[in-house]
Amino acid sequence: MRQQGQQGGTNIAPSTVPVQNVPMQAVPRMQQEMTDREELRNFLQEKTFSVTDVSEFQEYVTPYADAVQDYLDGEDLDDEDEIYEAAVEWIWVSDMTLNGQQEKWLTPTEFLEETPDYDSNPVPGEIVSDCEDQANTLTSLLIGSGEYDESEVRVAIGLVDFDGSTGGHAWVEVYEDGEWFPLDPTVGPYYDDDLKKVVYPDDYEDIDFDYFQDEDYSVIELWYYYNNEYFMDVTSGTGDAPDNWDETPSSYN
Repeated sequence: MRQQGQQGGTNIAPSTVPVQNVPMQAVPRMQQEMTDREELRNFLQEKTFSVTDVSEFQEYVTPYADAVQDYLDGEDLDDEDEIYEAAVEWIWVSDMTLNGQQEKWLTPTEFLEETPDYDSNPVPGEIVSDCEDQANTLTSLLIGSGEYDESEVRVAIGLVDFDGSTGGHAWVEVYEDGEWFPLDPTVGPYYDDDLKKVVYPDDYEDIDFDYFQDEDYSVIELWYYYNNEYFMDVTSGTGDAPDNWDETPSSYN
């Protein structure tokens, strides 16, 4: 996913984000050179296998896949807090570094089971990838665990501004007590291509499941909402989502 205003063609973490000692204000990672809204839709339509009556986005949320269920069992994840804690430990690595191209979406199965063994993985043995793969997988885990149903968890894609860096991003929203709030697994460790090492932001482990209920999350524009059952084009208002999907988190500014 494309970060706007990046210099040159090298693949780096957002230049406005300090590579060490990132403060408690959560700064999620954004993919350099993310496609814009229409380019993203066209990319998925061209590259994604076709399933009848399912949008190309929805094919990447798979809560009942064996890999998702095995991860829940293998990591002994009993509730949403433990699921999010595990997700924040996933390491952000850009598509260019991991896949050699500006945009490539992985299924949760590929993300959880295959990326640790990729020859291109700069952190061998660790689960790695960028924002959409982490958001799709976190959504899959929250639904697959039975903690939420499909009307209460969705992936969000849109334009955001984090610490002065503007770009396309994917994250998760959860519906509780009549309101939506965002979750973002990419606030944790990330691979910096210039330093050739993983950077661990200060205090990221203190960013818990409820963190963005009270903190602003700077969304400029929403593009799409989806999970394995529902899809909504936010710009046009079209889709098959339940009524509560018309609402957005109050923390967006």
